[in-house]
Amino acid sequence: MEREYGDVMVVGGGISGIQASLDLAAAGYRVYLVEKSPTIGGHMAQLDKTFPTNDCSMCIESPKFVECNRHPNIEILTYTEVDRVEGEAGDFKVTLVKKPRYVLENKCTGCTVCVEYCPVQYPDPFNQQISKNKAIHIYFAQAIPLVTYIDESCLYLKEKKCTICQAVCKNDAIDFTQKPQKMEVKVGAIILCPGFEPFDPRWREDYGYGKFANVVTSLDYERLLCATGPYEGEIRRASDKKHPHKVAWIHCVGSRQVLPGGKSYCSAVCCTYTQKQVILTKDHDPEAECTIFHNDIRSYGKDFERFYQRAEKLPGVRFIRSYVSIGREIPETKNVTVRYSTPDEGVKEEEFDMVVLSVGLNPPADFQALAKKFGIELNDHGFCRTNPANPMETTRPGIFVSGAFQGPMDIPEAVMTASGAGSQCGELLRYRRGKLARQRIYPPERDVSQEEPRIGVYVCHCGANIGRVVDVPATVEYALTLPHVVHA
Repeated sequence: MEREYGDVMVVGGGISGIQASLDLAAAGYRVYLVEKSPTIGGHMAQLDKTFPTNDCSMCIESPKFVECNRHPNIEILTYTEVDRVEGEAGDFKVTLVKKPRYVLENKCTGCTVCVEYCPVQYPDPFNQQISKNKAIHIYFAQAIPLVTYIDESCLYLKEKKCTICQAVCKNDAIDFTQKPQKMEVKVGAIILCPGFEPFDPRWREDYGYGKFANVVTSLDYERLLCATGPYEGEIRRASDKKHPHKVAWIHCVGSRQVLPGGKSYCSAVCCTYTQKQVILTKDHDPEAECTIFHNDIRSYGKDFERFYQRAEKLPGVRFIRSYVSIGREIPETKNVTVRYSTPDEGVKEEEFDMVVLSVGLNPPADFQALAKKFGIELNDHGFCRTNPANPMETTRPGIFVSGAFQGPMDIPEAVMTASGAGSQCGELLRYRRGKLARQRIYPPERDVSQEEPRIGVYVCHCGANIGRVVDVPATVEYALTLPHVVHA
């Protein structure tokens, strides 16, 4: 068993865990960033844009991936889970289990030749199982580490039948003999950032999710909107691949419901991310008809009221305050009907091309096991129990919490709590600051003053933010005519 030493372990590689790791590493602490998925990024990596600015989600997060990967004080352990935690504040011993990727990370170059030749396709978890991926693949294009992993759908792992990937890999990076690997890490403090689990509407059969092809969740819809999604940024229906023109959103699916499978709390972000999706839908199709069914609007935060007003004033957008139920699926068109009521007209039934369920935020799927491993208490909803005077402090000294495991919150608040938890770790471990840290080593400088300048021009066009304003291909062609530009 390997033994390693560090200052802080950050458990969870979403935006909150990434921010906490960067803050601590910059302050001179050695950090272990542990993530159970094949890459860091969390749910933010699946989003198209972020509210209220509608900036590209990956443009914000992927530079942080890269900085985590190259920072000398951060060690990223992906595909790794915590087995047990022993000790006390200042002296924790954490046992980790690294699952086999069946790919040697130090040999894989991310060339994806193995992906091209793999004969097995299965629903892609990153794209919400809307599209298919290969049994061996990179989780998403900007993944860190940028190496492949082999899923349990692999024919060799199931039936010992196929080794095509092993044959085509020129770097001999495929290793089917890999086993789960245990390692012990000694750290002084732990930050828990396991994030959240989107509510699964299958718990409530009356929504028709999983039964009606054109009923999707809000996270499914994010992937449809995204340029890296299953239809490369085109919003298409599952039933016939046509563009939906009349779309309905249903608020509070799984939140503010005292029903079996539902949660009584408000998930904080659903109202505003629904408004974002409405605005983006109108960007894709200015003639789209968008209807939002809500209990009431809870868009609190900086500029959120202005964001709501922006969505409300768009042509073809209706906000209707009503509880609703999914009616039926029209066999000929696969359209879906929604029953709702208005004060003036009573109960009505209306037909829509697509229905989007704005799902709430649940605690992580394994929250009870998580609490048991780390020796912390949970609140009545399954989120981490915190000190009311210090929401980053758990019930066990030396273990802190940030992000949505505190309770439902948006991305800026998750980043803020990460910095707060990181600063409290720094306060606890100030006596050992810098002792395990490593200095950056830069390549030697050379005199380029007498060399011809070489300029590269890169223009992003993944989505509507730039593409609808700038003619990107024409811009690239023009850039190539400029002096000293060698690539565009």
